Amino acid sequence: MKETKEQRELILPESKPEIRKVDGEPAKIIGYAVRWDQLSHPIFGMFQEKFTRGAFTASLLNPDVYAAWQHDSREILGRTPNTLQLFEDDIGLRYEITPPKWAEKHVETIERGDVRGSSFIFRPVVEEWDESNPDMAIRTISEAQLFEVSPVTTPAYPQSSVGIRSAEDVFKERQQSNSTNELEEKRELDRIMLEHDMRLRKLNL
Repeated sequence: MKETKEQRELILPESKPEIRKVDGEPAKIIGYAVRWDQLSHPIFGMFQEKFTRGAFTASLLNPDVYAAWQHDSREILGRTPNTLQLFEDDIGLRYEITPPKWAEKHVETIERGDVRGSSFIFRPVVEEWDESNPDMAIRTISEAQLFEVSPVTTPAYPQSSVGIRSAEDVFKERQQSNSTNELEEKRELDRIMLEHDMRLRKLNL
């Protein structure tokens, strides 16, 4: 499993977090951190990305995930299993946060429509790359470990945040992997050709 974590944002009109209020119950922040099989916008112009349905199933068996306001660990809105619930449905990975009373100001900004996105931090476990289009590779993640979900104001891909791998690092890692695979394939081909040549020599003796 890869050790580094990555951060992504989902900023879409139909995916903005909402506030649900039911009489006699505390308000909840509800949103989607991921939508299945939906291609992201080009990430730094290098590749696009999507998650297949059920990508977080294994991670949600015994989750320890928290929700933070704008990824600020000083402002924790909820944590599994009590004040943060996570669900995989037909649409994607949905979260429901029961925020503390001090977060009423944040609830208000979501109600007003000022906060329009969701972000999450994850670690890829199983991924595939489609590089048939040389101008824009597509990365498909079929299994990932989830660490955090957060309502956010604007999309961002921080490259300097501690513990967060930039998209550039992801792409460079992929290129290095391709180079290593090509070298291994060449070595294997050379080995096969050498064995074939040795067999021919024995036959000619």
